Amino acid sequence: MGLFSQHKKYIAFIWLGIVISFATTASNASSELPAIPLQSHLIKVSGHNIHVHQKGKKSHKEQPLLILLSGPTDNWHSDSAWWALAQSVLAERYQTLSIDRAGQGWSQKIDHPSYRQFAQDLKVLLAQGSLLEPSEEFVFVAFASSNLSLNLLLADPSIKSRTRGVVLIDPDVLTPHSIEHYTGETEGYKQGWQGLEDYIRAGKYDARIEEKLAAERQHLESLIPQEHAGHMDWDYYDAITMIRRTRDYQVHKFLEASVYKEDLEAAKKQGFPTEMPLVVLDTDFESAYLEKLEDEKIKASIAQWRQEGIESFFEMAQKSSCGAYWPVNTQEHLLMMTQPEMIEQAVEKVLACSKGKS
Repeated sequence: MGLFSQHKKYIAFIWLGIVISFATTASNASSELPAIPLQSHLIKVSGHNIHVHQKGKKSHKEQPLLILLSGPTDNWHSDSAWWALAQSVLAERYQTLSIDRAGQGWSQKIDHPSYRQFAQDLKVLLAQGSLLEPSEEFVFVAFASSNLSLNLLLADPSIKSRTRGVVLIDPDVLTPHSIEHYTGETEGYKQGWQGLEDYIRAGKYDARIEEKLAAERQHLESLIPQEHAGHMDWDYYDAITMIRRTRDYQVHKFLEASVYKEDLEAAKKQGFPTEMPLVVLDTDFESAYLEKLEDEKIKASIAQWRQEGIESFFEMAQKSSCGAYWPVNTQEHLLMMTQPEMIEQAVEKVLACSKGKS
């Protein structure tokens, strides 16, 4: 459901110019990427390389391809590492592709990254004969803000006709209040961009990133259920962590965030196709933040955002010719790490819908 408002207290370190004394590691300053993993490909799209991670047996070809898309969590990291467990589970029954936006994972950085640009990249990528058969069908599984690209992508008739269904996990809420809630801080990035970029490139954000990366990994280690521990690809996750650690990556992620409002407005204007089979998986991750906050104004904004999400997702499911709204009783946002079986059930649901209509 988008970016977390309490990230503001962290980014305040940047605006205040607080210098944190911390030994800068070589990996912080380096822009070199770790070796690309097995089962990954770099595919040239509109002049830049897009990273695609592929898993699944050839015997699964009779099933539609699952396209896995990532959005951000509270540290704004928004790459295919969030699929490092669920993709392994889903690949037992389906061919799967997790695809990174420009500047995420091993995808090449570009001058003007955005969810709008990613929609264009996906359109070209999915039409290329080198990656897919021209008539191959797919199901999109989109986490967090990646629904913005999907709204725009599905406006293309050639893509929509090949799409069997969509599963959304905590998508962005496209109401006026929620858009303002998401973008209060990102508009600040735009206004103070040069100072922000200089701060990161000078290494003054390195220490904070190290803290965030360590906390992310510790959190994952604590939440993955024992029955799914064997599915977690820690080598893949740790390789992407090395990319997240670089200053080039951090600059690029904030650059993309600086046009977040334009991405939200474009997706809102386009809307979601009502004839598309759809399951919305809606966790209660916002409640975890309400429990910790003391600022009543921020709490009220989050509560309104949360309620607008429930109402918007239910309405999307109702408008769909074969839709379902599935609230999930958990405060954990990373459903891909905790309940991959629920994602699989949602895929089965949209496929049953599309089969019934064919």
